[in-house]
Amino acid sequence: MEKLVTSNDQLVYNAFSFAVAAMAISFVYYLVSRSRVSPAYRSAVTMSAMICGIAAYHYWRMFSNFADGAPWNEGYRYADWLLTVPLLVAELVVVSGVAKEKASGLTTKLAVAALLMIATGYPGEIAESGSNASMIWFAISMVFFVYILWNLFAGEVGQALKGQSGEIGKKLNNLRYVLLVTWSVYPIAYLLGDSESFLAKAIGLEAMDSSTLIQVGYTIADVLAKPGYGLLILGIAIARSKAEGYKEA
Repeated sequence: MEKLVTSNDQLVYNAFSFAVAAMAISFVYYLVSRSRVSPAYRSAVTMSAMICGIAAYHYWRMFSNFADGAPWNEGYRYADWLLTVPLLVAELVVVSGVAKEKASGLTTKLAVAALLMIATGYPGEIAESGSNASMIWFAISMVFFVYILWNLFAGEVGQALKGQSGEIGKKLNNLRYVLLVTWSVYPIAYLLGDSESFLAKAIGLEAMDSSTLIQVGYTIADVLAKPGYGLLILGIAIARSKAEGYKEA
């Protein structure tokens, strides 16, 4: 703790600590909640547990790395996202009501888009602050980001959600808006984290403040988009299971 000499350091340290606890607790909760839903939807709850377990490990690595004052490795965060973001879109497809014959192909398309979104974002993240490379890779990554969101609102997933009514339809609609809001934090934090970006300059951020904002911003978004998102997935899976006559074990 002696190495955490500034309030910015302490803020990042506390954010990482909270994320480790939130992800670990959620991992256990989703594992023990699988029996609450019918077998048709258990894969979605299992994916929520996997997402939180993977994130808990990587946040522990980031937490330990930061607390020890070791050189920062942004690869931990991107390794986490490469594994968890495709699972986030896959579990949405499971509970969305997409026809079974279309679900597999749709999941593959969205998972590949998610992988490409993360893979193309990483070179920009580690590029020199204010460089053209940073903004070029950001723009490429955003193409895949927009494609995924388009699919949720106007594509195959969006069309499937329009066919849902009642409580389940309302929950599904809320789910995609939660995804939209939480995922929107990432590109904003990316831009604020680059002290030479137009957004950071517009609000007068210093380099130290930018670094803090990107780490805390990403962490808040991760907690909302993983444990928080998982709660919504679980609620939809339970509602669907009850509607289909399943009784909890």
